[in-house]
Amino acid sequence: TKMADRRTKIIALASSSARTAAGESAAFDIERFSEALLFIDTTAASGSSPTLDFDVECGPADDEMAFIHTEPSQITGTGKTLVNLTNLGKWLRLSWDIGGSGPSFTFEAKITLKT
Repeated sequence: TKMADRRTKIIALASSSARTAAGESAAFDIERFSEALLFIDTTAASGSSPTLDFDVECGPADDEMAFIHTEPSQITGTGKTLVNLTNLGKWLRLSWDIGGSGPSFTFEAKITLKT
């Protein structure tokens, strides 16, 4: 039997930039996808005890995004983080919070969605 091709889509959730405060990506309609890989690349971290926390948020509509799907491990320095996501809802966005004294993180985040 012939195997059906899987469909994929790559979305840039946050472009590479230095950030010092909380933020979030736009909300994306991901209804036709069932799983994803989230790639976070942190290339710089500074300040006293800097912390970077992410929430993958889902919801039934783009204006109902208050539901936390996944909280990846806290980031405290540079490096690459890969998060496997399943059981996705209709909408998805990524939010982040930066803590510490005088903190700054340079990071980018992309997601590869799969049917």
